[in-house]
Amino acid sequence: MENTGGSNKNIAVDNKIAGTGNENIVADNKITGIDNKNIAADSKNICGNNKKVKFIVCDVVHDEVKDRMPPNWDVVIFEKKLHEKSDHLREVLQKEIDNSQEYGSIVLGYGLCGKSVDGLISPNTYMIIPKCDDCISLFLGSTSEYKKQTAKAPGSYYLTRGYIGENENLMLSNYEEMKAKYSEETLKWVVKEMLKNYTRMVYINTGNYEPGEWRKIAQQEAEKLDLAFEEINGTDEFFTKLVSCNWDDDFLVIKPGEKVKIEMFLNL
Repeated sequence: MENTGGSNKNIAVDNKIAGTGNENIVADNKITGIDNKNIAADSKNICGNNKKVKFIVCDVVHDEVKDRMPPNWDVVIFEKKLHEKSDHLREVLQKEIDNSQEYGSIVLGYGLCGKSVDGLISPNTYMIIPKCDDCISLFLGSTSEYKKQTAKAPGSYYLTRGYIGENENLMLSNYEEMKAKYSEETLKWVVKEMLKNYTRMVYINTGNYEPGEWRKIAQQEAEKLDLAFEEINGTDEFFTKLVSCNWDDDFLVIKPGEKVKIEMFLNL
């Protein structure tokens, strides 16, 4: 659940996948566990006939699909702040996966997310994972679109309704504390230093709800932090495929007993 920019904990994993030396790794198309030619058919077998599905999802992603969940899906929602420590998030996800082995399949509402899904394993049940670095790609509809936006403005911080939630200070949680501590001039300098790798605040209009209120909040946050503001249109394509079990090449279908590996995400 990352955003791009600098040393902030919300920074996306870059194309080098956090220094794994992926230039020396060749990702085989079959490493996902199921041959790509058979993914569509296997997806229907895994998800069809009203088989029970366990959906383990971040609250930001859940906000985009909560009004159209299939009746045979049981949902467990985790808060976005778990992304701050990928090792802890991995432990939480693995525990929930271990407790969900009676389901026909387990769908994760996460991408690679700072290597948080690396090493996950489901002993007896298929796992389905969006094949993307983080959920910004989900909101934009593809990893390629995310790369285009990153090339356009590397120092961007992305917002949706789910990201905004009830937070008053979206990028700097201690903004009010600093405001009380420093003079106006000093505060501007401190904020500028803290956000020196960021230039743009982006509100993604996913089309899944009326954006007016959330756009305004994003604009106000950009103004407060002296960042450029831009609204871009997202797409519902990823989410539609996810909840309809249309798990094509944009998803990893992991066989029971197979471990999730970073290499599976390398050809994004």
